[in-house]
This record gives sequence, structure tokens and C-alpha cells, in this order.
Amino acid sequence: MNALKDYIDKFKRLKVYRPRTGERGRPEAPNKPCMLLAAIDLAERGRLIENRIRYEDTWEAYDAYAAAIEPAYTLNSYDPFYYLGKEGFWHLSPKDKFKPTANKLLDRGMTASLDSELFELLCGNPKARAALREALIDRWFHDVEDRVEEIVRERTIQHTLERRLTSERTWREIRDADIPPETVRDPVFRRLVLEAYDYRCAASGWRILLPEVPPLVDAAHLIPFSESHSCSPHNGMALTPTYHRALDRHLIAPGPDMRWHVSNLLDKRIPDHQKLLELDGQRIIFSGKRHHPARESLEWRLDRLLKA
Repeated sequence: MNALKDYIDKFKRLKVYRPRTGERGRPEAPNKPCMLLAAIDLAERGRLIENRIRYEDTWEAYDAYAAAIEPAYTLNSYDPFYYLGKEGFWHLSPKDKFKPTANKLLDRGMTASLDSELFELLCGNPKARAALREALIDRWFHDVEDRVEEIVRERTIQHTLERRLTSERTWREIRDADIPPETVRDPVFRRLVLEAYDYRCAASGWRILLPEVPPLVDAAHLIPFSESHSCSPHNGMALTPTYHRALDRHLIAPGPDMRWHVSNLLDKRIPDHQKLLELDGQRIIFSGKRHHPARESLEWRLDRLLKA
């Protein structure tokens, strides 16, 4: 318990930007507290299996918590990810002598690890994790405490669904019964599918990640939800919007052979069709170890490929 008290104290004493003279009424900048809430969120989801936090994996949760304080501050996620490294318990790798640009931070694959004691508290002790989160909210978000706690409740419901969906034993059952509302299932589906494909389009291979810009890929349903009632990541694929539309219009289809197939309505003589035609026979880009697309979903797509 001494370790927990120590980290609660450290969380309450973070070095943050404080309003200057003439900015009276403006709260202390909660960039670092938002990033720590995002790290706690990763632990809550069971995604901190190893003591390594990727910058891009914090964005979605960080933005959710940052929305509670804006427009008092426009909160970017880049500064706190880097500057938490000066707090003594958040360790950056690789270490840079000078602060890198946000794009360089991404390009170099910079990650953060936690003190081993803090990591154990977050991942192995739910009561300690809740106490650390409560300390952050109480100290740094007292003006918007109700809103932040509502976000915590919303995300806790999402995490419950996520744990069910990521169980190989139960994901098929969820398709037919106890379907959660759209406001719960859509964010979870998108999060799991994009993470499974590491934010990379399964058709084009594009992986364009820019700080403060949402990933440029969609989470596409293989069998539409209206028919499958499945929000499982096994029924999803990461695609850029153009390929997503082509999939939904049955001009392209991923097959159970894990290769792309194209409709013979596409004409090789028409230059505008070439990008889709070039997909024919190409392997689906999927290097993830989790949430492989389900065979039945791939068969459904291939069966509905438009034919002349």
C-alpha cells in the first residue's frame, strides 16, 4: 500500500502548465492527467500485457478524456506523452536528447514504459487502478468531474463488451443475443478492428498516422451488421474509405483463401478501374495475431461478388 500512496501523491503533484496573469478562471492544463487516464484505460482493457505503451495506442482514450476539458484548452496528446518522461515514473524509449517532432516520435516508434511497481498496480490490482484514476479526477478535473466520471462509465461498459468479443468462446453467441446499443458496439468494433490491422488498410497497405488526425482507415463489416448482428472484430476489416465503398458495393471481395477477388464488371480497358483490378489475386494485408477474419464472413463476401 505504500507504493500506491506514493504514486497517488505523484499523480497529484504532476508538473503542468499553469495559467499566467490575465488567464484567471482558466484551469491548470490537464494534458498529463489525460494521458495517465489513457494509460489506465489501456490497463482496464487488458492491453498492457507487457510494460510498453505505444504513442498511437493512447490516442482514442486520450481524445475521449480531453473532450471533457475543451475548449478551455486544446489538448494535443504529443506533449504529455513526451513530457511525462520528466516525472520519473514514465520512461521513454528511445531517449532523445532534444524533444522530437510529433511525426518523428511516430516514425521512430517511441514507446513509454512505467515503473515496475506502477505497472503492477495498474495491471494486477483493480482497486489500486481505481484509486489512481480517482486521484487524477479529484485533483485535476474537479471543474468537470461529473463529465469525466460519465466518460469512465461509458468506457467501462465498452470494455465489458470488448472482453466478451475477444473471447473465442463467446463472440459467435453475442451475434444472436444480448446485442448492445450502437453507441456501445460501434466504438468497440472500430477500436478492435483498427488495432488488429495496426491501422493499415488490408487492400492498399496504407498506414498513415499523423498526430491529432484520426487514422485514415475505416472498420468495415464483412457481413453487414443488419444481417449478421455481429460486432465481432472477426467480422471486420480495416480499409480506406474508397476500398470500403468498393467492398460494400461488391466490386471487390476478400476470399477465404486470404486473397482479393474483383468483379468482372470492372473493365481492364478503362484506366479508372485499374486500382481495383490490380487487387485481383493479391494477398489480404493482415499481419496481426488476433482477430483473424472469420471464414464464414469471407465466404459471404466472395459469394456476393458482382458478376456480369
